[in-house]
Amino acid sequence: MRIDIVMSDAVTTKSAPLANFTPEVLPSQLDNYSMIHLEKCGEIEDRSLAKRYLIQSLLSRGGFGITFLARNIYLPGHPPCVIKQFAPRCTDPELIEIARKQFELEALSLSRFGSHAQIPALLDYFSVGANCYLVEEHIPGIVLSQLVTEDRQFTEVEIEKFLIQMLGGLEYIHSHHLIHRDIKPQNIILCQTDLRFVLVDFGAVKDLSPAMMAKQSEDSRAIGTPGFAPPEQLANRPVYASDIYALGMTCIYLLTGKEPDEIPTDPRTCELLWTEDVEISVGLIEIIDKMIQITLVDRYQSATQVLTALNNRSIRAKLRAYLDQKHAVAKSENSGSLCQYPAVVHWALGIA
Repeated sequence: MRIDIVMSDAVTTKSAPLANFTPEVLPSQLDNYSMIHLEKCGEIEDRSLAKRYLIQSLLSRGGFGITFLARNIYLPGHPPCVIKQFAPRCTDPELIEIARKQFELEALSLSRFGSHAQIPALLDYFSVGANCYLVEEHIPGIVLSQLVTEDRQFTEVEIEKFLIQMLGGLEYIHSHHLIHRDIKPQNIILCQTDLRFVLVDFGAVKDLSPAMMAKQSEDSRAIGTPGFAPPEQLANRPVYASDIYALGMTCIYLLTGKEPDEIPTDPRTCELLWTEDVEISVGLIEIIDKMIQITLVDRYQSATQVLTALNNRSIRAKLRAYLDQKHAVAKSENSGSLCQYPAVVHWALGIA
């Protein structure tokens, strides 16, 4: 399989161009449970919902919701969209109420975000009887967990551009005092039309604003995917840096093709030994390693800090290349300038 990941002005060719990528054909029929559930509630007549959306297929079924691919039959061209229905399988009233508030927070958060390249836009939110739905932008493409294989992982150029895009998205999300809490390859889509990375599934979003933290219930439950969620999040004390950790672990997955529990650890320090078969620069390894530090004080505290580190790394690389070029010219002309000794200049500028 060949995949071209084209991001910004860089083109990286690997083993079928993404432009020719066709998403896996979705099932043409809804599963029996979901169809029966919806029909019992009276929401679907000939697969129509709220007399506006025509449901085409089932995308997923989780413990608290069903997600469908649909089309808006009121708009020209009947554009596709994604409909998420709040449909808990559990019967515990207390747990259902917690899940309902989380569903409402997901819709409210998407509404607050408005339009952003790395976030699907909220298109609608409504109720039919006792059932709640949110409608969001459909992102055609492939999830990163399907893109990466044993024979095909991300290169350094690709991972750096992935980081720049996703960190920009996290900066925006965190600026609204919100954290995603479930960043992982399964929740990131490489869009087929413009090859941008989009973070999806805000079902675990948490409001860290001072007002909301003061109201936080003591019996609220920890949310996160083991391996990608850091210790403080699994202990129900998530912070902005928790998303940084999850993004770092996602980078390691994209570079190695391995799940977190498949990566060996140092028996003395418990650090992940993930760099053995990865061909990237030491500078980028150091940045990712700092993103996944177990101790919060040793980890980047914000997306801005990681972006700054990436930019500084890029500047140092350009300076190094420039000085090396000047040295080559000076050497050929037998010049006595300082550029004849690039190692000294590298050391003086802190870019050695």
